[in-house]
Amino acid sequence: MRYPKFNTLGNSASAILLLFYLGAAFVTTAAAKSREHVIYAFAGYPDCGNLPTARLIADADGNLYGTTLDGGADRDGCIFEVSRDTNGSWNETILHSFSGIDGNGPTAALVFDKLGNLYGTTVQGGVYGSGVAFELRPSSNGEWVETVLHNFGGANDGFAPLSELIFDKDGNLYGTTYLGGEHRGGTVFELSPSPGGWVETILHSFYASVIGPGGNLPVGGVVMDGEGNLYGATEAGGAYAGGAVYELSPKNGVYRQHLIHSFSGYDGAEPKSGLAMDPSGNLYGTTYSGGVSDLGTVFKLTKIGWKWAESVLLSLNGNDGYLAVGPVAIDDDGNVYAAAIFGGLNANGSVLKLAPTTTGPWRETILHLFDFRAPDGVDGAQPYAGVTLDRGQLFGTTSSGGIHYAGTVFRIRLRHPETAEQQF
Repeated sequence: MRYPKFNTLGNSASAILLLFYLGAAFVTTAAAKSREHVIYAFAGYPDCGNLPTARLIADADGNLYGTTLDGGADRDGCIFEVSRDTNGSWNETILHSFSGIDGNGPTAALVFDKLGNLYGTTVQGGVYGSGVAFELRPSSNGEWVETVLHNFGGANDGFAPLSELIFDKDGNLYGTTYLGGEHRGGTVFELSPSPGGWVETILHSFYASVIGPGGNLPVGGVVMDGEGNLYGATEAGGAYAGGAVYELSPKNGVYRQHLIHSFSGYDGAEPKSGLAMDPSGNLYGTTYSGGVSDLGTVFKLTKIGWKWAESVLLSLNGNDGYLAVGPVAIDDDGNVYAAAIFGGLNANGSVLKLAPTTTGPWRETILHLFDFRAPDGVDGAQPYAGVTLDRGQLFGTTSSGGIHYAGTVFRIRLRHPETAEQQF
């Protein structure tokens, strides 16, 4: 087994993004007949592609929204909508192209507010070149107008926000930065609206150290429980230097960090995505490496009393993919859906379903093995983000493949029986 190791990076945000392209490559599984369909293929510059690396979100009408790291008018990335017309075809609309000073390189999912405005982050760009948090608001003429809410990179501020944002009930935004902060290991921040603009508060600054006193390098964002506690994952640090899951609990306006799990390698290592929370407060996530074959895991954390217990739901084996990514999606029956960047058919990645059983391990089904070299030549490859569940279907993106080799938006139907299953 390859034990987890700390990634030493320079200050270039471009170097940070290389982490998403480092591939590392066996559980009894079932492979279902694929129900995947490419609904849009990115065309590269000046289209809003290349490199869609963020999870999609859907509005009440089933329209999909996402970001691309590259592409757009200035090749600084853009925000897109994919919607269905009256003929059933899916079409793309570019909502915003970044130009550098207003952000560069969005890598994270977007979030809606109650009025339908979109919010997100970019890993670079802005006043300090260290990323921004932004709002995108639709105008009466149909165009979307961007406003920069915060420029990262000031004194003791974080920089390189790779994470999506979340709202609390009062309209405050929460997220993470991969680097920076008082202790240089990344931050968890809050952005609060005020009459004079949005105000940032650093809730926690991680220490830039391999082991202890906590995790560092938070890649994904945070989730919030009903009591206002925040939960997230760090790629490095923790007791074994393989990354950790943390809790931030507010008390009298101050957030205290508590590591609720440190990855040892055998149970996973290097989580590079945020967490998902089910209605019972259990946490789910993925790791890039570690597990039985050191190819990544899907895990669950359950709170028992004052402690959290981890369960490895799946150790990837190569046939089903490797380098697991999320955040995972969870349906009403408790099934968990995740993606793997590589592995599977021709090493192009996969989408997986994990179903709980009354006794024994979770049952894995391979929903799709990507193969852009298939005879029709339209499939995508290398899904760098998790999947989104909407109306009994999974939606996601691939960072390459498709008819223009610039990535795709895909759909997987779930609401009919699984057939053609094969035991590995």
